[in-house]
Amino acid sequence: MKKNLKYVLLGILTVALFLGIVWGAGVLTRPAETQAASTGEINNVDNKTVTASGIGNISVKPDVAYVTLGAQTKKMSAADASEENAKIMEAVLKAIKTEGIKDDDIETAQFSITPQYNYNNSGNPTFDGYQVINLVTIKIKNIDKASMVLDKAVTAGANQVSSISFDIEERSKAYEDALELAVKDAGLKATVMMKAAGVTQELKPYKAVEASYNVYPLSDGSVRDVMDEAETATQIMPGTLKVTAQVEVTFTWTP
Repeated sequence: MKKNLKYVLLGILTVALFLGIVWGAGVLTRPAETQAASTGEINNVDNKTVTASGIGNISVKPDVAYVTLGAQTKKMSAADASEENAKIMEAVLKAIKTEGIKDDDIETAQFSITPQYNYNNSGNPTFDGYQVINLVTIKIKNIDKASMVLDKAVTAGANQVSSISFDIEERSKAYEDALELAVKDAGLKATVMMKAAGVTQELKPYKAVEASYNVYPLSDGSVRDVMDEAETATQIMPGTLKVTAQVEVTFTWTP
């Protein structure tokens, strides 16, 4: 009995010793654990750089208008439809030029001649003549004359006014102002972030990247329907344009 107990204890001791050796080997060969490198503001502090995006907005009054208008005619022959359309457009162009519109300010936007068909209940087509559409886009540099130009075109025979839009003749100045505000906005954001990280030194930009540039209506321009009341002066409201610049600026500082 004592002999058997001796063997049991010897076996337990052997197993324990084996497990201890295995565990020790695992500890010696296990890679040392490291803390993950910090990112964001702390890493930027170590590199003495911080990057921030900035947005600048400028609201401006448009000073140029673009009106797309023209004539749509329909006759049984393409030649007749085209001839009638040409007469209308000749009168329209003559009328708007009395308001100071130059040839360089007029550009063809659309010209088409397409056959027209009527379809009966069975879906069978019946030829119904040719339709001619001739549209031009007019650049009106004196935006105060936009209403008069439009009215004169309609009075002369224009029966299509497809669009009117507004823009800035010289975008560069407005964009430069928006760009300056965007850089200042980036600087303010970077300063706030670095103060939160314990950096109080003056930040100096050393890299700036232009991210985007947009011009869009802040308040919609509008024009009243001129087809029903051509004898009444058309009211055109240019609204306001918003010029937006977005930048990404990297700043550095001296400890």
